[in-house]
Amino acid sequence: MVWLEPTLLGSRPPGRGGCAAAVVGDACVFIGGADRTPKALDDVWILTFERSMPLTARWVRKATTTRGGETLPARSGASATAVGADVYVFGGQDPSTGVCFNDVVVLDTTRWEWRRLVLAESGSPPPRNGHIACALPSRKALMVYGGSSPELGPMGDVHVLNLEEGCEKWDRPRVAGQAPEPREMHAGVFFAEKEELLIAGGRGRDGVVFRDAHVLDVRLMKWTRRGDFGEPVCAHAAAPWRVPGEENESRRAPAAAFFGGFDGTALRASSDLSLLEPTTLAKTVLSGDGQSASRDAFRASKTKIPQARFAPACVAVDVALARGPTRLFVVFGGVTPAFDLADVAAWMDARDYSDAARASAAETEALDTPSIAPASDLD
Repeated sequence: MVWLEPTLLGSRPPGRGGCAAAVVGDACVFIGGADRTPKALDDVWILTFERSMPLTARWVRKATTTRGGETLPARSGASATAVGADVYVFGGQDPSTGVCFNDVVVLDTTRWEWRRLVLAESGSPPPRNGHIACALPSRKALMVYGGSSPELGPMGDVHVLNLEEGCEKWDRPRVAGQAPEPREMHAGVFFAEKEELLIAGGRGRDGVVFRDAHVLDVRLMKWTRRGDFGEPVCAHAAAPWRVPGEENESRRAPAAAFFGGFDGTALRASSDLSLLEPTTLAKTVLSGDGQSASRDAFRASKTKIPQARFAPACVAVDVALARGPTRLFVVFGGVTPAFDLADVAAWMDARDYSDAARASAAETEALDTPSIAPASDLD
């Protein structure tokens, strides 16, 4: 497995933690967050990867408008959920005042226009930050779990927002099974095929940092499985991945990949990704220490293990590199005790990386080789 430091083009965002992130097409969309002053941010940045190797990505800060000219509050610790070309941002907090939000603002990425979602029926979840949210494609809805506010502390509730036009409203479903303890700053991934949400870690009441993992069956609205993540962690991030081993990627078991975070005492090691399979809750640790791709492949791009951090933004994005579609686990920003980070790191399967490097080298060689016309074509 390989950690890469992509060459970055364009102006770059300032350092931050608690940034909301989503993927629309092949673009990584990063929204808001906060620095350590603490100042909440309201900017929107997109990061797109170019086709060639060495791995290269371009930052663009998007100028946005707001429908009706309304001012939307800057925030950190919000969730961003992509549904088609729209990104739904829920909750968050202004860390300078401690005020939490429970509004839903929608970013139309075809026009880069914000609008506040108007509910067909009144009633919203309590304000919160440090929660997770996911889209429910089978029912055109969005689901939120957990989070906290200064007034209520960590929460363990589940809320579903109907996104059908004209029927936008929040519901709080009855959830069966053994529920996790209320928490904030947890991480999770939704698996659409089986409609299951996997969560791990987080921080509970009295500041305890959890090491458990839980699976919510959304079709049954029941907590069905629980396991052990193997270490306490909070303020980490997760994105969908697959367990390596099978050469055919489509046959690899789906998993949630976790990066970064804090164990209650220190920052977690940053060289590895921890995978959890939703069916078995089996854990696999992918090490980025031993650069397992070929030496020639590594000459194509910078390899660098990212710095340990908490509150990073992480997404998984499929990019069209020279060898064809390749999945990247992308890390942006986060916070250390001393710095607000603004770096970008990308994790790639070593086999994919070697293939992409070879394909890019062959493509470059073909472009550099002068064509020779047949003698019959010469005057």
